[in-house]
Amino acid sequence: MIIPKPKKYQELGELSPACTICADEELAFSQKAFKRMVKKIFGVSLACGEGGFAVRYDASLEEEEYRIEGACVYASTLFGAKNGLSSMLQLIKTATREGITLTDARVEDKPDKDFRAFMVDLARQWHDFDVLLGYVDLCYINKIKYLQIHFTDDQSFTYPYLCFPKAATKGRSYTHEEIVYLVEYAHEAAVELIPEFEGIGHSRELIKNCPEEFGNEYDGPMNEKIMCVGKPTTFNNVRLMLTELADTFKYSRYIHVGCDEALHTNWPSCHFCRDYMKRQGIETSLELYAHFAQKIVDMCLALGRTPIVWEGFHKDHNHLISKDAVVMSWENTYQPTPDLLGGDFNIVNAAWKPLYHVPDPKCDWSILGEDFYLYRWDNASDKSVAHGGLTVEPTDRVLGAMICQWECKYEEEHDWIVENLPPFADRVWNVDAHHPKDAFPSVERLTDMQNKVY
Repeated sequence: MIIPKPKKYQELGELSPACTICADEELAFSQKAFKRMVKKIFGVSLACGEGGFAVRYDASLEEEEYRIEGACVYASTLFGAKNGLSSMLQLIKTATREGITLTDARVEDKPDKDFRAFMVDLARQWHDFDVLLGYVDLCYINKIKYLQIHFTDDQSFTYPYLCFPKAATKGRSYTHEEIVYLVEYAHEAAVELIPEFEGIGHSRELIKNCPEEFGNEYDGPMNEKIMCVGKPTTFNNVRLMLTELADTFKYSRYIHVGCDEALHTNWPSCHFCRDYMKRQGIETSLELYAHFAQKIVDMCLALGRTPIVWEGFHKDHNHLISKDAVVMSWENTYQPTPDLLGGDFNIVNAAWKPLYHVPDPKCDWSILGEDFYLYRWDNASDKSVAHGGLTVEPTDRVLGAMICQWECKYEEEHDWIVENLPPFADRVWNVDAHHPKDAFPSVERLTDMQNKVY
């Protein structure tokens, strides 16, 4: 059994390939991550050579499409090769220094949706750097294409900006060298990283560390979680940070720029923001909120990256935001999913229930328990229009989905992720023709593989 479920699968018996791997020149880069995974999971080092696993170039296949014939993977891109080699890992029955036993299978497969993502929150709870590498490995095993990293929030600022070195929280930030290593490690595994710059709101730690650059100047005591929009240098500072992210995450097509849960009603109490609103002809703080989102989205686009934002701006301001931006629809409070689709946005399903995992017994849900469906949103709160379930018609504008890990220590998230990531991946790869629910509790081999890398 392969997860996600292949479009076509036929078992023909067993093979005993040599402990070697070779690849056509166009896909030679794919060998490195596969060799690393075989070593981590089975303790076997693959040598370079013929007679064992092979990766062959086939220009007729689509970006993520692959074909398996025996011990050979055919693909046209590194993404397709990664997907095929991920399936090959699951076809290995035994692997020792003495030899490998492989299920002889014919597989033809490609995903229904491109955007299959997993997000980890590093700002609320510190994670050792090796855990980040484990996340990449989890994505490799489960054919998750994107790993979003929530570097910054009110609690800590874990990203080491060279342009603003004092922004990083002491003792709770990574080094620039570690980030560069992570970028290359993920690239080898054909896992695209999505760095998140948490803009507008969720900025308390940034403001505390860089008050002159990002802080408001209020008439009286106010909440310090929101960046000042009115200072003359604010947007240039944001541009510097986004430019550095784009340079460091050089293989990433997306940058997430936040834009949710901002206490915008504080801005009129800041004289910089009041003056800016007057100069720009902006009458309300909600309009200023959308104006900030518009500016930061356009900055990303100017850098040649696709910006992602959380659902947060009001539908009355949809015309301000470029339709090249991707919106993550999560709460269905700020703007319902149908309004985002009606506003011609491409969106990602990041529904609070069941895709958000937090260390709260009230949120003890699961992908299988809630029978997750790509075109359905749900929220436990009766303040959300998705409370009890909201379903939209299938559309290409729903690019995929993201499972979100929030506020958890490694020990709190491990078991939930290992259990829920495979069925999540299966239901986004195959929106309708996925494995049945009862197929997952017995998949001990996949659980064991994940535990060995994470």
